[in-house]
Amino acid sequence: MVMELLRTWTACLGRGVGCAVVGRDGVLMLALLMSLAIAAACARSAVDRVATLRATAWRPALSRFLSQWVKARHYSEDAFYRADGAAQPLGARRREALDRLSRQLRDQYAKSIRWAESIRDGFSDLRFTDANRVPLAFAGVMRERFNLAAVVTASDGPHLQDLDGHWTLDLGGSYGVNVAGYERYKHWMARGLDRVRDLGPVLGPLHPVVAENVALLKRVSRLDEVSFHMSGTEAVMAAVRLARFNTRRRLIVLFSGAYHGWWDGVQPGLGSERSLDDCLTLRDMHPASLDVIWRRAREIAAVLVNPVQSFHPNMPPPNDAVLLTSGMRRTEASSAPYARWLGQLRAVCDASDVPLVFDEVYTGFRLAPGGAQEYFGVQADMVVYGKTVAGGLPIGAVCGWARLMRRFDPERPMRVAFVVGTFSAHPVVMGAMNEFLRWATEPSTPPLYDEMNQRCAGWGQATNTRLAAAGLPVRIMRLATIWTVLFTQPGRYNWLLQYYLRAQGVTLTWVGTGRCLGTMDFSTKDYDELQDKLVHAAEAMRADGWWLSTADHPGRETTMRLRLVWEVLGHLVQVPPALRTFHAEVMQRKRDDHHASHTNIVNQLFHIISSSVFLACYALAFWDLTTAMWAGLAALFLRQIGHAVLEPPCRDREALLLGFNTPSKTAILATYLLIPIAHLVVRPWTTEALHPMLASVARQWFAWTIAVVAGRVIYLVWARDVWHALVWFVKLGTDPLTDLVAYTPRYLRGA
Repeated sequence: MVMELLRTWTACLGRGVGCAVVGRDGVLMLALLMSLAIAAACARSAVDRVATLRATAWRPALSRFLSQWVKARHYSEDAFYRADGAAQPLGARRREALDRLSRQLRDQYAKSIRWAESIRDGFSDLRFTDANRVPLAFAGVMRERFNLAAVVTASDGPHLQDLDGHWTLDLGGSYGVNVAGYERYKHWMARGLDRVRDLGPVLGPLHPVVAENVALLKRVSRLDEVSFHMSGTEAVMAAVRLARFNTRRRLIVLFSGAYHGWWDGVQPGLGSERSLDDCLTLRDMHPASLDVIWRRAREIAAVLVNPVQSFHPNMPPPNDAVLLTSGMRRTEASSAPYARWLGQLRAVCDASDVPLVFDEVYTGFRLAPGGAQEYFGVQADMVVYGKTVAGGLPIGAVCGWARLMRRFDPERPMRVAFVVGTFSAHPVVMGAMNEFLRWATEPSTPPLYDEMNQRCAGWGQATNTRLAAAGLPVRIMRLATIWTVLFTQPGRYNWLLQYYLRAQGVTLTWVGTGRCLGTMDFSTKDYDELQDKLVHAAEAMRADGWWLSTADHPGRETTMRLRLVWEVLGHLVQVPPALRTFHAEVMQRKRDDHHASHTNIVNQLFHIISSSVFLACYALAFWDLTTAMWAGLAALFLRQIGHAVLEPPCRDREALLLGFNTPSKTAILATYLLIPIAHLVVRPWTTEALHPMLASVARQWFAWTIAVVAGRVIYLVWARDVWHALVWFVKLGTDPLTDLVAYTPRYLRGA
């Protein structure tokens, strides 16, 4: 039927008759064809969306969602030192160690700290970096003890002189600017200024040196055109806008874990609060992501890649504040898999006519003179440079094919991509850039890169050998001269290594040990010095007890993960301060109880058994009160034997902490025995009467238990207050659970 209508419609159109001849059937046919076209489009869109779900990286969206709900919540002093489940003695040892480290850093950097304190209230940048050094829950205690502002006045090779006169080893590399060594940049900056000194800060007209810079950048990038901007972030903004303008598409593909600057238009995770419906964040190095790019090519303006992601930590940017356990920082052992991935991505973009943009603000001129394109052997359609390319001065540059760099539409003169900047070709910046680019393109420069990378590789291998021999849970992972610290065992305090490194005389950026840099001015002697400082810092951290050993804490990882879950819930659900105080007092009473009368290991075993029975009886009492009471009383007798026979009675202290001391509890327990004895005296024992008697005794025991507990609560309300009565009651009811948690691991270790 459809085919007949279609043939009729075609014939009529061919004769010029049109809809008038086709009539009602023609209208129906047109409606049917339109419906089929709409259905096909919807089906295709649905298939594309399903494919996208498989490739979508959910962590950024989840972190944005949680950012609206997570509230500030800091550890108490005691909880800070025992966040990984450590025992009280180790917590006390850690407290002493942290106080000692705090005093050492305060004495070592006294002038720098005073300087930082004098401007902290008026310098928001400093407050922001301080807020991101450590995981959220630890921040309160650390803020009271540490101020890590680095205030420096001079550089000499890879060393920086601080305000206190110390020379420290610089691992930050000025956020990636320093590749060739500070002395070269000083020279380039001075020469660049000399070249344009006669012009001064004239903007608008261009200095002749700009032409040579453009030619050199085209040579390095192997692309058609160049555009200058003031920073890497601004250059990324320009590249994205130009890609959208020239492709007439709106969607930008990013990969989870990438960092493309502070512009919220390319921040799918934390750091951006506006709706990002024009960015698609996919899983890095995943075949499903390639499939999505191919399927949705008609929507995609560009695929934006941060090539340093081959060196995962998969956090933007990687910093010690996210180091909750060692599983939160990952790295690829080799760049070869990522090179293959980039090759596959290039092929898909070619087949789909989607521009591939390399964000080389960090990797450009660090991995190789030709950046990541040269290092991985992949040509991009647009490349964004920043950091070091201006010879030590601020810059951003975009290089691309001519078809992607147009800022106006020749066919529609009112359609313009307004991408400009007042300071984008500042003469002084152009002068320093020219000095750097001339050096970078000299034939003698590539061997300097090879030598720099080999020195760093040798240091990394030797350092890992020494760390392993010392039994330290720290390793170095690197890509060229970019390296990070990897922890080989779980720990809640891995982020503390940055503080121990600072005490050894090392300067880090605010991302801490998340991303460190070697440079051309690192000599073998400097790397040996760095190795010593890293090993000594890790040894000091181990000596202070911040890493739990497997032998002493076999269940450490499970304990840490459970605590992390509770912490996340605690950040999401705000517990009223009064309830937190109540909980803290209950737990303190429990700790005092354990310390006062639960030190004998056999008594602890009795408590494990009796607590297990009590917990079972709590539930069983709703269905079978008789069995629950008889089993519970047997467990109570076992528990009391442990107190009265195996532990010294604490009497007054016990009564203060627990409500009863050992003799008074024994007397109460004797009353339980009198109840069945009274039954036997009044009603002689027979087989027929056994079951009714057991049930009657159980009910009377239950009543006696209620009377004892209620009586004690009433007494505490009268003698003290409601607060103390509730603390005692909640402690009593939850003792079986907390006893199991407290004694089971300890007993197993003791056994």
